[in-house]
Amino acid sequence: MGPAVSAHVTPEVSAQVGPGVTSAVSRGWDAACVTLVRSLLAGLATFVTLLAWAGFAEQPAGFLVPLFAACVMVAVVGTLLRAARVPPVLVALGQLLVLALWLHHRLASASALGGWLPSGESLRQMVHAVHASGVAAQVYSSPVPASAPQFYPLLILTGALTAVLVDLLAVGLRRAPLAGLPLLAAYTAPVSILGGVSWVAFAAAALCFLALVAADHAERLEHWGRRLSPRRAPWDVSRDGVGGGTWSSARRIGLTATALAVVAPLLVPTFDLRLFPGTGGPGNGTGGSVSLSNPMVDLKRDLVRGADVGLVTITTADPDPSYLRLTVLNNFDGTAWRPSTRTIPRKQRADGQALTPPGLGTSVRRAPQVARITVSRLFSSRWLPTPYPVTSVDAPGDWRYDTSTLDFLSAASGQTAAGLSYRTHYLQITPTAAQLSDAGAAPLAVFTPNTALPRNFPSSIRRLAERVTRGRSSKFEQAVALQDWFRVGGGFRYSLRRAPGNGTDDLVTFLTPGPHGRVGYCEQFAAAMAAMGRALGIPSRVAVGFLRPERDTATDTWTYSSHDLHAWPEMYFAGVGWVRFEPTPQDRSGAVPSYTDQQLPQAVPTTPTSRPVSPALPSRAAQPHRDLGTNGSPRATSTSHGPAPLVGLVCLLLVAAVALGPRGLRALSRRRRWRAGDDPASWVEAGWRELHDTAVDLAVPWDARLTVRGLARALAGAFGRPGAPGATSGRTARGSAAAPEAVAALDRLVELVERARYARSLPVGATTADEVRALVATCEAALGAGAGPRRRWRAAWLPASLLPASRTRVTRHTRSGPDRRGPAVDRAV
Repeated sequence: MGPAVSAHVTPEVSAQVGPGVTSAVSRGWDAACVTLVRSLLAGLATFVTLLAWAGFAEQPAGFLVPLFAACVMVAVVGTLLRAARVPPVLVALGQLLVLALWLHHRLASASALGGWLPSGESLRQMVHAVHASGVAAQVYSSPVPASAPQFYPLLILTGALTAVLVDLLAVGLRRAPLAGLPLLAAYTAPVSILGGVSWVAFAAAALCFLALVAADHAERLEHWGRRLSPRRAPWDVSRDGVGGGTWSSARRIGLTATALAVVAPLLVPTFDLRLFPGTGGPGNGTGGSVSLSNPMVDLKRDLVRGADVGLVTITTADPDPSYLRLTVLNNFDGTAWRPSTRTIPRKQRADGQALTPPGLGTSVRRAPQVARITVSRLFSSRWLPTPYPVTSVDAPGDWRYDTSTLDFLSAASGQTAAGLSYRTHYLQITPTAAQLSDAGAAPLAVFTPNTALPRNFPSSIRRLAERVTRGRSSKFEQAVALQDWFRVGGGFRYSLRRAPGNGTDDLVTFLTPGPHGRVGYCEQFAAAMAAMGRALGIPSRVAVGFLRPERDTATDTWTYSSHDLHAWPEMYFAGVGWVRFEPTPQDRSGAVPSYTDQQLPQAVPTTPTSRPVSPALPSRAAQPHRDLGTNGSPRATSTSHGPAPLVGLVCLLLVAAVALGPRGLRALSRRRRWRAGDDPASWVEAGWRELHDTAVDLAVPWDARLTVRGLARALAGAFGRPGAPGATSGRTARGSAAAPEAVAALDRLVELVERARYARSLPVGATTADEVRALVATCEAALGAGAGPRRRWRAAWLPASLLPASRTRVTRHTRSGPDRRGPAVDRAV
């Protein structure tokens, strides 16, 4: 009988079944098409935004073509997984897995099993490729030359992750506006590093994002009401229907908003000042050209170049111009030395006005000098090369100076020093060792910012600085002791075979004796001496520029080349101002400043000068990196470590507030609720609201559409027996039979609620506040016994009733079945 029935289906049955099946298939196909369209829109918006990265490399196709494939891959994989009704988070994980296999194949297919399956060697090769890409991003400025293709994996990986995040937000979680955040982050990178992107790229990215948002809202509006027009394809945007109206409005609003965003900046005057754009900067990055945007990163890159390119020529009668300064790094945050935030008004322009070197007294011997400086067209620098201390500069363009540092930086978008020729007046100062040794205290405006150290500054470096300078009575003698230790007594060696870096981790490694320690180039020497000087209470900073130019005797010109780029520390002494020191070993830097090589009248060193002290820095294992030292000079300690106990106490209080805050707020809410009224009706309503909040906290269903009796029956089904053995393990019996005393208390509370709401008035003697509280406490105990320990813990420490959404929350009732026959009168809690 069965096979016959299944083999012969009558036309009537086919006519009845066919339309339903066809309709279901059609709806499924439409949903899949809509998901595919939205996924492709998300991928398109991501890829068009990533086109702004084209300026990062000479040949952007090396990473843009793989990024296009990654965006398509994310869209297709997402559509297939969503068609199988996979949760959004698992969809994202699946996309990441596919992308990881694809990137693994691109970067390490030679070592993989079958070219795709990972092996130990292929994983190591993949990690090495990503690490090499990060190193290339630090070494090269934008655009990265075509000779460095190892730079591409970093951009491919970052762009692919952006595509997954945009797809998750816009399609998986259906929060298309939030997808603008990762797109904005991806667009901000070229704006900050390259100095700007084409308005065409901005307009295209903006329109794609607006189309993604419009598609999301059009799909939402399609579910409003019944469709009156025939069903259309998902990509049909004709004007009939709700979705068509959305697309029509989206076109008008999107085009108008994008046009205003492109045109408005042209009408608004702005001051473009970027002191520290990032790891790259403007420049062509090719051939023999040199760009300088990030001082420390670009310093290492230009030092390791093969060709020694002439960059700056100075014509002067000065017999020894030596150091030529570019910029000052006076902010140390523990990760790197950087220029501090500066406010530079228009009046501080390099237009020939007289300048006053900070801190320079009249007793210091000086020799005025005049120089004509010419910058090669190969040198793209945001800073103007000048001697120090300079007394006037007259340069074409908009160049502005900082009064505290006397360095000159570009105030115009895209303006660099390449090809400039300008005139400058400066001083050749020669202070004596006695003047520096007798210097008084630095002004607070100089001392405070230039002795500041991060709170996690290693105390081991502070103690090392104290041991190196032990027995030196003045700050100047301490500075000379540090300089001599780096050059002679500390066992340091100059080498460019070291990764760039001047943060606290890099300094600890550099100062620690061993096979990898005490080896570096001028960046590490200057940064380490400046940090140790600050630990001793000496105002210190790092300068970046040139040293040791080559002289052309026939024309009295000196030429600084790319291999002359250098970094050195500057320290402040009252009455003299900022003076330079030279901790870099002699084979690189030459002789030390003359004032650091003079003998003082009194012999203050307690150790023989023929064998400079060479204390060893404790190993990183023996000395924790984040140990906050309590020793050091009183001024440095008060500046950097004085508030440490207070900060610790504040952090402890914040942690306690975060942990105890929700529990305290819930208790405060309960207390205020019970004190709100002074009549029986108020007590009853307060008790019913308190029972509601407890149910919400315990995740017990509470359907506000039911009557009071219907809610009571649903709550009774969630009761457990308080104090029963299973109450602590969550396996207690549930239902009205498990807690008869709680059911009786709930019946009494329901009776009081109905009388308070529907009777003319609740008599004064009908109940008391203590009775209502006892009834609610009994019901709450039964609810907690039926909820289990995990939900009780969450209700105590993370009560959900504090959230505004809980006030109008509607949840499914349990299967114990509330009575739906009564009128749904109880619409609000």
